[in-house]
Amino acid sequence: MQNIQSNNDIRMNRICIMGMLRHKDIKLTKQRVALASLLFNLPTGHVTAEELHDETKKKKLRISLATVYNTLNHFSENGLIKTLQVDNQKTFFDRNTEHHYHFKYKEVLEDIKVNDMQIKYNSKNIPQGKKIKSIDIVINLIDE
Repeated sequence: MQNIQSNNDIRMNRICIMGMLRHKDIKLTKQRVALASLLFNLPTGHVTAEELHDETKKKKLRISLATVYNTLNHFSENGLIKTLQVDNQKTFFDRNTEHHYHFKYKEVLEDIKVNDMQIKYNSKNIPQGKKIKSIDIVINLIDE
């Protein structure tokens, strides 16, 4: 259920977006559908709430930054997207919910496949009664 644009980009249409939201038991509202449509049709898979809010302005949608934050957090809580806290000041929202890692260069995140890294940990160090939910790694890059 995708539309092909003239520039050969694949775009998710409104019906597909609504189906994704329903599949995750997210109540459909005009604002949620609009924000999901923007989010899943951006060229990048990583976005901040501020960046998505800027996109709403470009599309002349009247959605507050608070609503964007609340909606993204709601999407994340329901497993539609992942929240990635890369530092004390910046939170990214990631469309890729599969397990993976990230390179960060300046303000841009790029996915690293799990198979491209080896991580070793001693499971004996995990507190009793706890289990690993996820391992989130951001490798920060700088110019040589």
